[in-house]
Amino acid sequence: MVFVFPTGNGIFQQDNSQRHKSRYVLEWFEEHTDEFHLMSWPPNSPDLNPMENIWDVMERQLRAQTSPCPNISTLRDRCLNIWHNLSPVMYQKFVTSMPR
Repeated sequence: MVFVFPTGNGIFQQDNSQRHKSRYVLEWFEEHTDEFHLMSWPPNSPDLNPMENIWDVMERQLRAQTSPCPNISTLRDRCLNIWHNLSPVMYQKFVTSMPR
């Protein structure tokens, strides 16, 4: 965030996963409050986070493949292949579908 928003005006968005609410994570955010603003938002709100929709598309494409992944290397390769072939139009659609 400091690299991308050197003046400290960045906004960090995260979901409300239990991992992200741990004491350690919350303390880290407290220690870095001058570097960015932590955006609060409702848990489980994929309509507010286009990445959740993208993960869903990727998962559906991965599950549609005929053979299961025999190892983690194959899974990684398949995921990267799906990621690199996603349409920029799809990204834009998800972003523009978000409420202001």
